[in-house]
Amino acid sequence: MNDYTPSALSMLTEFFTSDTLEQTARRTGFVRRKSKITGKVFLALVTLGLWSNAKTTLAQLAAKMRRFGAHEAVSAEALHQRMTPRAVAFLQDLMQQALAKIQRLEHRCEDGVFESFSKVYIADRTGFGLPACLQTLFPGSGGSASVAGAKIQLVWEYTQSLLAHFVLTPLNLPDQKYVDQVVA
Repeated sequence: MNDYTPSALSMLTEFFTSDTLEQTARRTGFVRRKSKITGKVFLALVTLGLWSNAKTTLAQLAAKMRRFGAHEAVSAEALHQRMTPRAVAFLQDLMQQALAKIQRLEHRCEDGVFESFSKVYIADRTGFGLPACLQTLFPGSGGSASVAGAKIQLVWEYTQSLLAHFVLTPLNLPDQKYVDQVVA
């Protein structure tokens, strides 16, 4: 696995303070009692740790935990048990906080431009290939392209700095078929 410098981890934790991470983890139910897998450690694992190898295993992530601030070892099974809807809610909440923080830093429109609108939605998507073993969950677009792939569909409500919609879909789902769900 590739190693990440301490500066990569410090950049992540400078963006989200430890207190913010732990408060969000508790609010979303990801952390409910004292745990070896804190919000900060989990975020580091699924951002810096998970992407260090194309086929990172839970055992490899468990081994990385000490580098990300865990004081005790944890098993791959323990990590597997934490991959729940609460973990998704925790990560979605952090993404919304990050997008709101970025928008506050980079206000691009002149004041008053959207004054007559109660809401302004900005929608975008990005697609990417995945390992072939994920083809049944995330089929690719076929042909000479990746056999497995996914799209991130995102809708941002600009006036309130809110993540209005965020979903991961198979790469082979046409955008035209998905737009009705986004509008709803």
